[in-house]
Amino acid sequence: MSSELEDIFQCIFDGRVPPAWAKTFPSMKLLSAWTRDLVTRVEHFAKWAERAHPPTIFWMSAFTFPTGFLTAVLQTSARKNNVSVDSLSWDFSVLTVDDNNVTGPPTDGVLIKGLYLQGAGWDKKNQCLIEAEPMQLVCAIPSIHFKPMENKRKSTKGLYQCPCYYYPNRAGGAGRASFVVAIDLKSGEKASDHWTKRGTAILMSLDT
Repeated sequence: MSSELEDIFQCIFDGRVPPAWAKTFPSMKLLSAWTRDLVTRVEHFAKWAERAHPPTIFWMSAFTFPTGFLTAVLQTSARKNNVSVDSLSWDFSVLTVDDNNVTGPPTDGVLIKGLYLQGAGWDKKNQCLIEAEPMQLVCAIPSIHFKPMENKRKSTKGLYQCPCYYYPNRAGGAGRASFVVAIDLKSGEKASDHWTKRGTAILMSLDT
């Protein structure tokens, strides 16, 4: 048995993800949860390949490099509208309906599901941030429409630029930064500084 196989065997015995396997996608989960996550990711891409067309709602967490996926969306929009990709920025809108009621993809941009809100709750009716329920560390946030916009003049009034991370370890690891993108969310009754002090963020994956 080689030293690499021995390390893999020891990790499996301890219930940890072997370092050689952890390169597939960023995660902080233990082996059992990581394996279930892997199966779900494979199923996501298998359905995409079988249908031969992109899914209506993308699970961005399934990608090894989500930043590359977002760049590709911007490039697609730039070619479609015959504009420079450098002139595009993101506009975000959180859906008010469940994923099952989404009838088709947007005309521009993509719908993203499977994100979690940490350090706050989400008011689905008023489409804004609220205080989290007692003892609630994270909560699921509805799918978000990532829409490329040309020469968007951003108004930060009433908005919180919520950082989106791969996983709860915001510092990153294994030579990879955890930060993905900043998502504008309505700050609600509280000022954006309130959510900054709360450390409110969006996570693509949990540690359980």
